[in-house]
Amino acid sequence: MRIINKHLRIEAQPIPISEGVELPAGEVHCLQAIGLNEGANLKSIATVMGVSKSAVSQMVGKLEKKEFVRKDSSPDNNKELLVFLTGTGWEVFNMHQEFHERHMHNLLGRLDEFSDPQIASASAILAIVETVVDERIAEIFSRSK
Repeated sequence: MRIINKHLRIEAQPIPISEGVELPAGEVHCLQAIGLNEGANLKSIATVMGVSKSAVSQMVGKLEKKEFVRKDSSPDNNKELLVFLTGTGWEVFNMHQEFHERHMHNLLGRLDEFSDPQIASASAILAIVETVVDERIAEIFSRSK
């Protein structure tokens, strides 16, 4: 719970983009998902982010108004929307990628003291935790429909 609560505190903070410009963490993470999956449809971005298509659609709409993304119709299906970063969107993406890389480098440096079997055990435990969380999400959201 401590880790989750700390992470929620971080996620609640707006991310400074430039002088006087901040974006909610969720929108920055949406930009990150789009940048890593350029030209994907909204459903794919939702899957990557672990949120509903509706949530991604709302975020993409906000980001489009702020001119960080653009939506294009799929050449195969006019009803399907594909999302792309604009030049400004790529600037935010690159800034955030650098931030993540710096922190990931720090984390990996600290994990170097553990053996491969210890890392494998921790990874297996976290996979089980993720499965339990996924089951809880499915249960909660199936009740709310």
